[in-house]
Amino acid sequence: MNSNLRVSVSFPACPLATKNEGRAGILWRRVATQGQQYSDIFAPPVLALIVCLAPPALRAQAIDQYLDTTIPGYNTAPGVTVASREHPEYDPSGVRVGGFTLLPTLDESVGYDDNVTGTGDPHGSVLLDTSARLDAMNQMSDGSLGASVSVDNAEYPNQSSQSYTNWTAALGGTHDFGGDTLTIGATHLNLSQTPRDLDAPELNSPIAYRVDDMRAAYRVVLSRLSLEPAFDVSWYGFDNGTVLGKTYLQTYRDRIAYSPGVTANYEFATRRSIVFVVRDTSADFANAVPGVPSQNYNDVSTLTGVAYDVDGALSFRLLGGYEQRNFRSGAYKTISAPILEGSVTWTPTGLTTITGTAARYIEDSSAEATIGYTESALRLNVDHELYRNIVLNANAGLFVDNYAQNGGSQEYFTGGTGVTWRLNRNMRLVGDYTYSSRRSSGTTTYQPPFTLDGVFGGNYSENVFRIRLRFAL
Repeated sequence: MNSNLRVSVSFPACPLATKNEGRAGILWRRVATQGQQYSDIFAPPVLALIVCLAPPALRAQAIDQYLDTTIPGYNTAPGVTVASREHPEYDPSGVRVGGFTLLPTLDESVGYDDNVTGTGDPHGSVLLDTSARLDAMNQMSDGSLGASVSVDNAEYPNQSSQSYTNWTAALGGTHDFGGDTLTIGATHLNLSQTPRDLDAPELNSPIAYRVDDMRAAYRVVLSRLSLEPAFDVSWYGFDNGTVLGKTYLQTYRDRIAYSPGVTANYEFATRRSIVFVVRDTSADFANAVPGVPSQNYNDVSTLTGVAYDVDGALSFRLLGGYEQRNFRSGAYKTISAPILEGSVTWTPTGLTTITGTAARYIEDSSAEATIGYTESALRLNVDHELYRNIVLNANAGLFVDNYAQNGGSQEYFTGGTGVTWRLNRNMRLVGDYTYSSRRSSGTTTYQPPFTLDGVFGGNYSENVFRIRLRFAL
């Protein structure tokens, strides 16, 4: 779970997000309510997200999907797909209050999860999920201002210890200075780790944690070349939990991370650009544990590549580079690896969009003995507009985590299908099915005073069926 929070050049994604923490969520964080589009910006580092009707995979704890990208400072570039493009006759119009447009939404879901505990001996439960959200946006001639607040309550009546409530709040704005743009954003996240996440052991109940993130960027446009220096600072705070009845310390992960970076973008033709990104992150951990070396580190990454739109029907983005993480304590190995961000979107017809993404990065681990790992991720998503108000979806994803300190690996596969029926401007009905599986090899030996030994997240499979009704104004 890396503290390098990343904004994406992306495609509006599904309105329900994974419930995790970290930086690996560059592939599928929650981007926006379907039907919204955003201005064309490149923010460091970047990767396309995927539209999905089924809930995304529960994977390495990634907070990125909760960074509210409807808010200036966290928003994304356009990537209009079959599922995300505007449908004026079915999109909610919002409520006008002064210069702001308010968009309230309420989701009620019911379903069944056959392995809520994420174990080889599955324990299932009915799923009852209620989520509410309020967006406020003001688009001005010289900039924009936005705010958002959301809450998500997941109840498992047959496994009540696995229930949790998350909430988020965000505020951000932009101001234009001629052709240049200043962007500032801030967000607060109250989230939960679950036993079904990658890189998480058999938790007796979800573990709450909090993240506060602030970022600022200034984009300078010099004809075809744009330069965007940016600075991001994040505070992490964790509660402790229990695993198989034993204490599972997580407060040692409390930290503050500073991430300056710069993105250069050269547009050599319309919607065809060369991109260069460099980012430097320093993480300072607040709670030293007696007998355990400090995990403070410095992480430097560089990426370069192209963003290319062929003819509107086919576009791709491919960035490659290198990342190295040096720990201040000699007790931990330096982690270094080639990294990758790539995406391709193909619209073979006006009714179908196919999106593929790939990424490889160094991530933070939830176990103090493993320190970090390199994650490789692939995902494929297909959306098809059966009728103007009915959209079908199929998706699949694969994550592979390789641990640097003690060896071992994890693999996480997810696949699913879903259908969205837009009943009218204010209501839509969504049905989806998701299959997930996690496989682990190797063991984690926890250092004193950590008392757990064993596999970091055991093997399990999970099937989730759900029906969701959304109300919006």
